[in-house]
Amino acid sequence: MKIKQLKHNEVTYSDFLSIDLLEKGVPLEVVMNAAHGQLGIEIDNAAGNARAAFVSPGSYIDQEYLLAKQEASEWLAGGKDETAIPSSVQDHIEMFGVSAEAAAQEIVATAEQWEQALGAIRSVRLGGKAAVSRSETIEAAEQAAKEAVAALDAIRPPESSL
Repeated sequence: MKIKQLKHNEVTYSDFLSIDLLEKGVPLEVVMNAAHGQLGIEIDNAAGNARAAFVSPGSYIDQEYLLAKQEASEWLAGGKDETAIPSSVQDHIEMFGVSAEAAAQEIVATAEQWEQALGAIRSVRLGGKAAVSRSETIEAAEQAAKEAVAALDAIRPPESSL
């Protein structure tokens, strides 16, 4: 495994294979810690890509989903007053040409899909990082990370949703 950067005894090593670091006298524990950290970042990046697949591009879109869900849920629970339709529901009505109740239900359903995806992504991400951390060899850590990344890459919304 190529270690992007590692500092040991005041020496910084960049882009070294783990075996070369060991041959230079860097202790296995130090190399393993660097590998675990690097593989953890790869898993986190894959999790970020999985999360991004569930929302429109842009900053804070996930927060927009949560706000829309809150407004739609409160409106549905509050008796569906047609004179007090929240802006997120009204925007959905105008975009999709559906009733206020249908718009609110669609917003809630979409947000719930997002929340379920977040839970699945978190579980795979943390499980993968734990497997990497428990690995006793660099090869086992790489395999654990590879499996976690593949599992995260497979978490995508159905074509017809979101």
